[in-house]
Amino acid sequence: MTELALDDRDRLLVDLLRRDARRPIVALAKDLNLSRSATQDRLAKLQASGIIGGFTIREGNAVGARQSAYLMVSFEPGYHCAQVVPKLQRISSIGLIHSVTGPIDLVIRIDAADVAGIEASRSAVAAIPGVASVSTSVVLDRHLD
Repeated sequence: MTELALDDRDRLLVDLLRRDARRPIVALAKDLNLSRSATQDRLAKLQASGIIGGFTIREGNAVGARQSAYLMVSFEPGYHCAQVVPKLQRISSIGLIHSVTGPIDLVIRIDAADVAGIEASRSAVAAIPGVASVSTSVVLDRHLD
């Protein structure tokens, strides 16, 4: 993965793809005010740098995943992301893991079929060595994905 400085058009391209990853290159080019080939080159550059890692279906958008929750996780003293995150990545219902500043260490999004699935995932997170506490906020409504 290469370090890449993004310009305004790169950021707009990423934003457009975030909203609709299936948007045709011709439509993207029009929105960027670039040629099709220049847009394709930018897309290839963003993929090669790792900024765009692929076009995937996220668990939260999958059939059957109707309920989401955010978990706020704090580590036990002496534990860090390098020790905990690899174990979290094995939990299939986790759709997002972010390190954050402040009194908590991680914010995690769980996507499940129902509240029971969220509780099962929450219990799995809480059982990981190094996790001191888990606070849960269930999503009531999605206004922008």
